[in-house]
Amino acid sequence: MRVRSAGDTTSAEEMSSFSEFLLQVGEGRHDVNPALGQDFMKIPKDMLIDNPPAEDTYDEEIAPGMIPKDMERVIDHMYADVNKPEIATDEYFANRTILTTTKAIVHRINEAVAARLPDTTHEYLSSDSVEDDIDGSLFEQEVLHSVNINGIPPHSRRGCR
Repeated sequence: MRVRSAGDTTSAEEMSSFSEFLLQVGEGRHDVNPALGQDFMKIPKDMLIDNPPAEDTYDEEIAPGMIPKDMERVIDHMYADVNKPEIATDEYFANRTILTTTKAIVHRINEAVAARLPDTTHEYLSSDSVEDDIDGSLFEQEVLHSVNINGIPPHSRRGCR
């Protein structure tokens, strides 16, 4: 996370409140949901996105490369103005963050947001080559391209020019 200074007192209060919330979560001092038990925390209402009661997303089958409806709803909420170039500036993206548990989810979210950008997206691939044919046959390229290790970018990235 980056440290930012607030431009006005309202922003400073919001940032202070959010910082305190993160500290409470990290230290285990957060409010719990008594209906669900000690392992489930209460999330403040202003951090929640409405979930339409008519939709039943449990047991939803998700095809590879597709985004679950719940995640789609989060992306719709967080990046609602992504198609408006006058609003979707660098600062627009810098002020929006979706925290996830794995890099695979981050990659899926990035793909979904990139697909919504008004410019045509391009796929950028890493460069790979085999120095020695004997060692090169140990792992298929498809396997190596699917590896997702911290600190190493994925083989394929989508983005705009």
